[in-house]
Amino acid sequence: MATHREVLQWLENELFDGNLVLGQQLPTDKDLAAIFRVSRNSMRETLKVLESQGIIKLFDGPHRSILPILVREPAASAGPALQLHMATSEYPLRDIVQARMELESWSLENASEKHVPLAELRAIMAEMDRDDLGLKQFHNLYVSFHIALVKCSGNTAITALFTALRDSVYEYTMALVGHVPLWSTTSSRIRAEHRAICSALEAGDFQMASRLTVEHITYQYQEAGVDPDRGRNGEADDQGDAAASAENAPVGLKGRRQASA
Repeated sequence: MATHREVLQWLENELFDGNLVLGQQLPTDKDLAAIFRVSRNSMRETLKVLESQGIIKLFDGPHRSILPILVREPAASAGPALQLHMATSEYPLRDIVQARMELESWSLENASEKHVPLAELRAIMAEMDRDDLGLKQFHNLYVSFHIALVKCSGNTAITALFTALRDSVYEYTMALVGHVPLWSTTSSRIRAEHRAICSALEAGDFQMASRLTVEHITYQYQEAGVDPDRGRNGEADDQGDAAASAENAPVGLKGRRQASA
């Protein structure tokens, strides 16, 4: 087995057994080389591979040593690769919106009280209410709020997938700002809708929270007059056109019905 795979398997085992936590400093390159009985140069190359995969971060230590640290959010490393994929997508907005609809609505419909991060959601909303908040800060908090919503199901794989979408969601929601009539009105609406979603979670009405979230996502691009089914060449997707001509249900819900048909 290649050394980097051995180290990766070791990390997985140590995390599973609770001997390591994300964000923790690992042994130095010298110590790891001794543990795995390989040369120090071989271990340094192994650590570089793991860093390129977004699993660890490397820092200079004393006596020319290298200090590897486990990243706090490994799933975030998939973000750049996902953005590259979205850059080649014919319908980038449609794809990211549909992904959000599925992940967020499923997470809320399958939420459990013990996994709802109410304290985190309230803290984010409090930050979003600040008067001195810049546009970038607002949207970073916006994405953090929706990542917290996905945590409600307690499914770490789903949360990891959504975390990988962070940059893509941030970029498209930022892009919509230039299309809305008045940003102050839009930002107030977003805050109010976040509060309504949180209130539904506090009441334990997870179906309502899911419905409000789908409507919240849908209205964001509708208010901006942006059609997610419009491709890069300006032409609408045939399936998207058919869905748009159906009854006036939210686009995300129509997509869910079609997918389950």
